[in-house]
Amino acid sequence: MTTKGRSGQTDKTMWKTEQKVKTYVEKFHMIEPGDTIVLGISGGADSVCLLHLLVGLREELLKLLSKWKESWGISLKAVHVHHQLRGKEADDDEAFVRRLCEGEGIVCQVFHEDVQGIANREKKGLEEAGRLARYRCFTKVCEEVGGGKIALAHHQDDLAETMLHHLVRGTGIAGLCSLKPVSGNRIRPLLCLGKEVLAYLEEAEQSWRTDSSNLEDDYTRNRIRHHVLEELKTEVNPQAVRHMAQLSEELEEAREVLDRVAEKERKRYVKEDADGAILLEALKKEPDLISRQIIHTLLKEISGKQKNFTRIHIEAVQQLWKQKVGARRDLPYEMQARRTYDGILLGQKKEKTSNTGKNEAIPVTVQSSQSESFQAGDLILTVSLISRDFGKIQEKKYTKWFDYDRIEQKLVIRHRQPGDRICLFDGGGSKKLKDYLIDRKIPVEERDQLWLLADGSEILWIIGDRISAAYKVKEQSSRILQAEIKGGSTHE
Repeated sequence: MTTKGRSGQTDKTMWKTEQKVKTYVEKFHMIEPGDTIVLGISGGADSVCLLHLLVGLREELLKLLSKWKESWGISLKAVHVHHQLRGKEADDDEAFVRRLCEGEGIVCQVFHEDVQGIANREKKGLEEAGRLARYRCFTKVCEEVGGGKIALAHHQDDLAETMLHHLVRGTGIAGLCSLKPVSGNRIRPLLCLGKEVLAYLEEAEQSWRTDSSNLEDDYTRNRIRHHVLEELKTEVNPQAVRHMAQLSEELEEAREVLDRVAEKERKRYVKEDADGAILLEALKKEPDLISRQIIHTLLKEISGKQKNFTRIHIEAVQQLWKQKVGARRDLPYEMQARRTYDGILLGQKKEKTSNTGKNEAIPVTVQSSQSESFQAGDLILTVSLISRDFGKIQEKKYTKWFDYDRIEQKLVIRHRQPGDRICLFDGGGSKKLKDYLIDRKIPVEERDQLWLLADGSEILWIIGDRISAAYKVKEQSSRILQAEIKGGSTHE
């Protein structure tokens, strides 16, 4: 199947490249019988090389598949995305790709995407907007054909650029091996090739297009490619890219092992929560490697995103182990990590509730002859005056009794405010309400939502929790205030 080159030596060189790609495809089980391969093709050297190889290898690949049946086939479909950025040059790229695919007998579907508009709407750089546009088009074609695999033309230089880019931005193991041979329905058959790509096309006498924007240093990746990577190859080691590709494979193997270990440990150290997930206190005793992997996995799961979580964000979460309860760290995608009594809560930020009227007190008037009800949020408080002839005071969660004659000011229902105190023991003496709530390990965001029955700064009842010992009914008490709640939440 080798395309005839300029000499017998050329045939041998091309054959070696083709065999290398075939072996790589087989190693990672990239193509199976019946697959439809959706090939992203820009017209550049890399994608033209991939097209040329897949067309020639199609029959050869079938022979490698042990489950081959004659009724099964492997089909190729090309997709070209016009970014509407480079005028006539982009139009010429499209025309070149159409002619190339027509000559190979391959259907080519062309999309025209307003990448500048996408960048503006989604607040992304042009490079990222273009990448998103291409993947959306590839995915759309896969859906149209009822499944399929997206073949991408990334090679070892792309892999090395990605490693360096992630490394300088701050990353972990996952970021250093993010370009994988197989990732979901995406396959990268050329990750085994480096400088062979151009050599193969030259020997095959196959032309390609050069995107002029790739020659500029406007994008970070271009600067890495033109300066950093080129310096490594020419001044440090000509095999630098190949060695980085080998390291990436080894790191991927290590990451898979680490994933299995972290998943096992996760069952011990993570508690699911309605607001996200709680990293339990015991996790901080585990090696940082395990902790980081668990945190990274949770951040991706909770956010539903795979990108933009760097080592900086993971370490910000870990630093909360040393912080007081209530400390927070903001994270990408409107997420937040918060120190709690149980550990660290990872979840989406909660919308702040308006403080308007937060400390407005609701007066509680008491009539001797009838009961009165008062609404406070979703809680209804009903009060009445009764005599002391009802026997022993009962312990009920939602109904409490108080010595009405001990009340010095007007009763109110309100949320906490500075200076609040509560008496905890019959012997007298009171404690700051804030300190009591901290001792009870009630989260700070819940403390502000508690309803209180108050006499000035003295708290009769933390509704749903406990009452003040100073207002308890005694043998000599004559007028008793009965208070009953419905709705709300409790902490008992």
